[in-house]
Amino acid sequence: MKHILLVFVLSAIQSFGQRTEFKVHSNGLIYDPQTMSRLEKIVDSLNLKFRTCDMAHPYHSFEQGLATIIQIPSKAVLKYIESNPSLPDLLKMYPKVSKAKHDIWVTKTRYKNYEGHGVIEYAELPHGWGQETSIELKDRKANDKNTGWIVDKENSTAFYLHQLTKQKLPVEYGRLIQYVDCMVDTTAEIYFPQAKGSVYQRVNQNSKASQFITWAEKFPERPERPDYDQLQKTKLNIDSVYTSYYKKEEVWDSLRMLDLDKRLNKSPYWKDLLAQAIEEGIIQGNSDPRLEFYAARYQSKSDALKLMRSRKVIGNCSMDQSPRYHAMNICRLAAETAQWDIFLRSHLDIMNDRFDRQSDGSYAWAGRKTYLMELEKLDINAIDLLLGTTLRVSDVSENHYWGSIGRVGRALADALDKPALESRLVAMIKDDNLDPFNRLLMAYLFNNYAHNLEETNKTDSLKKLEDAVKSFPPLLAEVWKKSDEK
Repeated sequence: MKHILLVFVLSAIQSFGQRTEFKVHSNGLIYDPQTMSRLEKIVDSLNLKFRTCDMAHPYHSFEQGLATIIQIPSKAVLKYIESNPSLPDLLKMYPKVSKAKHDIWVTKTRYKNYEGHGVIEYAELPHGWGQETSIELKDRKANDKNTGWIVDKENSTAFYLHQLTKQKLPVEYGRLIQYVDCMVDTTAEIYFPQAKGSVYQRVNQNSKASQFITWAEKFPERPERPDYDQLQKTKLNIDSVYTSYYKKEEVWDSLRMLDLDKRLNKSPYWKDLLAQAIEEGIIQGNSDPRLEFYAARYQSKSDALKLMRSRKVIGNCSMDQSPRYHAMNICRLAAETAQWDIFLRSHLDIMNDRFDRQSDGSYAWAGRKTYLMELEKLDINAIDLLLGTTLRVSDVSENHYWGSIGRVGRALADALDKPALESRLVAMIKDDNLDPFNRLLMAYLFNNYAHNLEETNKTDSLKKLEDAVKSFPPLLAEVWKKSDEK
């Protein structure tokens, strides 16, 4: 399966000449010098805009605080909870209530699920470790509480909220959030509303796009693709056979493109059909990498980008890099057509590996790079941007860009000035003016960062982290201890 998928991925990107994850240009970056120059001009204006902004409103943490968690053992206990007793009254009435967990730190957050419905989640810290208790309810007034009882949909678990509160972020952290919203337009979306996701996308057989692609790919003496099953029965080196095949295929494809350039230049009919295919593809989301390549080459890069934004690529499995290739092509064309908002969101998605796959094992993660250097070379305050995406606050737009703690931690391991970065993270972890949840997140971020360093630097960085978390208050220290033991 792994080799078959590799063959598919390589063939899917053949026209773009990629052999590593992304092509590296003469400047050592995945964007060529001309593209970087265009992006630098946009960044200059955005940085100027940010410097003239003031803190129009403060930013606040998620609501959080202490809770007691119980498992509801009977309908009688449930009925009593529904009468809204105090916690002492409940424990007095039912002293043997099962598995009561006292003094647990919880957060309250809001989000939209895959169906687009609003959800309120009450969750025990730390998030995401698999054994913490959480309650997810519909986002409506009756379920929006900061004190008292919250019961899950199954009527099996209840939280008694002692007092959840928001905490204002210090100005220096609010500026990090503001920088994210300045750089990553909250009104922008990579994909059009009609875009649909699928695996192994190909244009519809009866479409104008299919007609054009069939005609465009007619060229004699195409090398025959080796049969993997047959090769396994021989003593030949399979990788060498495929390497030879791809070299021949590349030569054939170059000759085909030269011929296609001449044929298309002499044929108004096929030019017009391509234009119709592109229009049809944008409206219907009927596109694939071949049509997008022809659109960029023969019509316009802007139209090619529209086609790319009309379809979402879903990975088949861990080894399927096609979602990342698709995002990279969106980045490239967005940069070349000066569409900064699309470029940066897509680049951040690559950094955060924010793509859907049908399955995704951790063994494949190492090959997916983060490309921090490209942002640092653009004179973006890249570290500020990434730190801002990892802070969690309650009063931002629904489309605010959130970064993955794990992936951002890995990206920060490529930062140019690591001592300065580590000092900032230590200061945030130890800052009593920052809310407990964000302090904990910064510790996780530092931990992910440190584990992605070279072995020679890892020990010293982890020692800094160990010293920093000693500043945690007892409840937070207990949460850190639990997560550190897993």
